Amino acid sequence: MYAAVKKEFLIAILEPIIDKKIEDLQILNPNLIQDYYKLRGQRLDLLVKTKDEIINVELNNNYSEEIKIRNLHYIFKLASENTEKGNKYKVGHSIIQVNLNFYNSRYEKSIYTLYDKINKIELTDYIKIYNVGIDKYIKNYYNNDKKFTKGEEALIMLDLGKQGLEELSEKSEIVNDFKKEIIKANNDEFVVDWISKEEEQKQYGEVMYEKGLNKGLSKGKEQTKVDVAKEMLELNMDLDVISKVTKLAKEEIESLRN
Repeated sequence: MYAAVKKEFLIAILEPIIDKKIEDLQILNPNLIQDYYKLRGQRLDLLVKTKDEIINVELNNNYSEEIKIRNLHYIFKLASENTEKGNKYKVGHSIIQVNLNFYNSRYEKSIYTLYDKINKIELTDYIKIYNVGIDKYIKNYYNNDKKFTKGEEALIMLDLGKQGLEELSEKSEIVNDFKKEIIKANNDEFVVDWISKEEEQKQYGEVMYEKGLNKGLSKGKEQTKVDVAKEMLELNMDLDVISKVTKLAKEEIESLRN
C-alpha cells in the first residue's frame, strides 16, 4: 500500500498519532507468516519500521467487533515474530498498531496498552494500540468546533475529496505540501481494490436500517427511515448513500440536519 507515496507523507501522518518525532522509516513486507492460524489473507494494510518501533497501520471503514478481534490478532502476531527466543526473551522493536477508523468511532483518539486494572499499572509499553477516529476529526472540522494542530490537519486530509483538499490546503501548510500525495494514495491499486467507501457505507447503513426495523418502533417504518437517516448524517455519510439505504429524497435528508 502507498507504494507511490513519499516517506515524508507517512511520517507526517504517524507523528501526531504516536506523539513522537520520526527521523526515518522503512516500508516492510505486509504479509504475516502463515502458520496454524486459519485466517484467510493475513496481509496488513501497511507495515513500517522506525528506529525504535514496528508500526502496523490498518484502515478500518466500520470499526466493528470483528475488525477489532482481527486487528488484535495482527498486533500479537507481530509481537511474537519480533521476539527473539533463547535463554532469555529479547524484545526487538516496540510494536504499535495504528487503526485509522473512518466510521463508527467513539473518540478522536484513544490509546490501549496492557494494563493491570486492579493495581492500576501499565504492565508494559512494548505493545500499544492507537485508535484514530478520522470521522470525529472530520465532523469537528466541518462544525468548526476546534482549532486543529498541523498533525491533526494531516489526519483530516485523509478523508477529504479533491475539493476539500484544495480548500484546506489554502489554510494549512502541511496539507498544501502533501495534497498531491493523498490523491496518489487514493488512486493506488491497493486502495482501489480495497472496498469502496460508498459500498462500505451502504452495507453499514443497511445493517443500521435492519436493526431499526427489528426494533419494531411504534412510530412505524417511515419514522425508522428518518431515525436511520439522522444517525447516518451524524456519521457524516454521503447523501447519495443515505438516500439509497433509506429510500428518502436527498432534499428530505438535508432537512434533517440539526
